Amino acid sequence: METSIEHIEVTNRGIIDDEAEKAIAIWEKGVAKEKVGLMNDAIRYYRQALKIHEGVEKIYRKKLQQEWELQKKLSQLNLNELGQSKDTDSVSGETTDHQGSVDVLPCWILEMLPNDLLLKVIKQVVLQSGESWVNLSLTCSTFNKLCFHTTLPFNTFSNYIYPEQHYDESTMTINGISNLKALEEEIWNNDTKQMLKDRPYIKFQGLYISTVNILRHGANVEGSSSFLNPIHMITYYRYFRFYPDGSCLRLLTTDEPTKVVNHFHRELPPKYSESCRWSLGFDDNFGHLTITRSNDKYSFIEELKIKNHSNRRHHIFKWFRSAVIDKEGNVSELSLRNEKTFFFSRVKSYSEKFIPPTYQNNNDTTE
Repeated sequence: METSIEHIEVTNRGIIDDEAEKAIAIWEKGVAKEKVGLMNDAIRYYRQALKIHEGVEKIYRKKLQQEWELQKKLSQLNLNELGQSKDTDSVSGETTDHQGSVDVLPCWILEMLPNDLLLKVIKQVVLQSGESWVNLSLTCSTFNKLCFHTTLPFNTFSNYIYPEQHYDESTMTINGISNLKALEEEIWNNDTKQMLKDRPYIKFQGLYISTVNILRHGANVEGSSSFLNPIHMITYYRYFRFYPDGSCLRLLTTDEPTKVVNHFHRELPPKYSESCRWSLGFDDNFGHLTITRSNDKYSFIEELKIKNHSNRRHHIFKWFRSAVIDKEGNVSELSLRNEKTFFFSRVKSYSEKFIPPTYQNNNDTTE
């Protein structure tokens, strides 16, 4: 095993000389910029690296492959060592039992407090944010059990978030729906844990951001000896911030999130931002989002679908439709070819929190 690892390291040193190493360092800066959506900066670094070494991309890819092989061999080595340590522990059973009893110590304070009191604490934490709920569950086994193996936290969060969702009244009328609570019971049978997994909702403590990059390829000036064609990169961002009263703040700009987040609120809306209204429909399992706005000449409709992203529930918006309606009622469909997915980004400085009246008036009761 050691011989094979040394072989990879020697091969890596043999391929990368000083010039190539400098080019790779610049290329990696470009990769980092590309990951965060700064394509103009990324292209600039890529060009600098290519000027230093023409084959930098191939060397970089080979370097990644070798690092992956090295990591794989190291993980195998760690697994072998772990297996050997387990065999050793099985031989000396007395020592293992003694160490196990020392490592697992009870939390005496939590042992003395009744579960009813701990559930009151959990209820208040859930009302702060979902992130606080998860963090509390990671502190110890007692809180983990109470946070995710009892119904109270899920009931609290569902009663906290779903009443603030706005559903399209015309759709409710067409479908004969007058009581959403009864519909919830009919579909999920009071299983709030499953409902939180299945039923999308809008998140209010952050922004939804879409990063759009458009490439325009140019041509070299006549008589130029350059082998690289110029590329013009356009990067712009779309921002949505939602409020529980059904209003929404929308912004299309070239400013990066670091310049927008701290000043993006409706009390002092940023320049060129627009006030909108939002509502949810019953299509796509309650996850069809419609955002509307209008001016003197036109009305605008944007429709998106709320989707999961990896293990993050209801975390992204995918485009479904964008249209413009003039005063005569003529509808023009807009192209979505260049549009990208919206990702939710939580912003801790957004201190506007909402607690339903049920909890404001009855905080000292556990259900």
